[in-house]
Amino acid sequence: MIQNGKHILFLATEYAAGMRPYANAIIHTLWQPGDHVLIVAKEDSVKHDFDDLPTEAVTWIDYPTAKFNKLVYRFKPTRLVREIERLVTDHELQLIYCLTGELVLARTVKRLQRLACLLYTVHDAVGHDSKFESWASWLKHRILVQGPQQSIIRRTQCQITNSKEQLRQIKERYPYHKVYYAPFPSLVTDDIANGNASSPELKDVNGEYILFFGNLQLYKGVHVLYEAYLSHPELQNMPLVIAGSGYIYFKRQKKENGNIIFINRYIDDSELKDLFSRASVVVYPYISATQSGVTSIASYFGKPMVLSDLPFFKQTCEGCQGIEFFPVGDTDALATAIVRSLQSTNTTSELYQREYAPAAMRDALDAIIIDLM
Repeated sequence: MIQNGKHILFLATEYAAGMRPYANAIIHTLWQPGDHVLIVAKEDSVKHDFDDLPTEAVTWIDYPTAKFNKLVYRFKPTRLVREIERLVTDHELQLIYCLTGELVLARTVKRLQRLACLLYTVHDAVGHDSKFESWASWLKHRILVQGPQQSIIRRTQCQITNSKEQLRQIKERYPYHKVYYAPFPSLVTDDIANGNASSPELKDVNGEYILFFGNLQLYKGVHVLYEAYLSHPELQNMPLVIAGSGYIYFKRQKKENGNIIFINRYIDDSELKDLFSRASVVVYPYISATQSGVTSIASYFGKPMVLSDLPFFKQTCEGCQGIEFFPVGDTDALATAIVRSLQSTNTTSELYQREYAPAAMRDALDAIIIDLM
């Protein structure tokens, strides 16, 4: 338990997709009376996430909807900065805990660090491998994401990461920074655990399937899984389900023959229990990774997993039952690992208990925050 009289402003300016359950889990794990929460919301539905906290302790700012206002907000988030300063000053908060990247604050982070101790969560110390639909998409990413991301990492003095490999990288690049490690929080929300919806795209699938779940981005290696599946007939006894929104960056082939099902849209949390429960194996064929909580969902449902042998996955999952590794990008080895996994009766429930138990994260974060404050 953090000492009485030492209070935190939990800040989440990118409260959507995977960042939402990440921030939600940490806030609910650490919150104590006297703390405050400031969230930038893109839709009203998320505003029920903290109904269990005192109303006066949670401040919501609506993300702009007009294109021009979005642009202004990205480069000059005046209201957000003023609200941070007001909350810290009025409530004498000792720590600003940035949870979701906070890219819009890249130009004002020095100002905020003079206001209170600032703990910044480094999600991606190195940019992901990406493939864009157009040069305009690439330029937008460089200006709005990659540039501010690296700038804020350089400028923040106290940082936290959920990857031991990232911890090493940051310390190597910025030896004068104060950098901490804490376990990645579970991304399993109540809506996921108790969901009762199903994906209409799977209504005609009677048996089990091989599953990939996540946004379609180059670094996640979906093309590796796609190629491995189509080039190895032994995998085609059951469908391959690729579930997640995004630009399909690889060329699809006619020989899919209806065996590959794309659920290319945002998938609601209420659908995930059914989606994962029916899968025989979950595959994450990433070609690069910084940190991720994707293994928490599959292991919560006890599903066997096939993972590329990247440092983050190895450091998190090695030695656990139900896990098969394969060399990054090797389609033949991936196919072999999937076959082994399908033949095994092991579950990954042990991984969930080892890596994602709330007590382990709470103890680590308490120690870090006490050290800072």
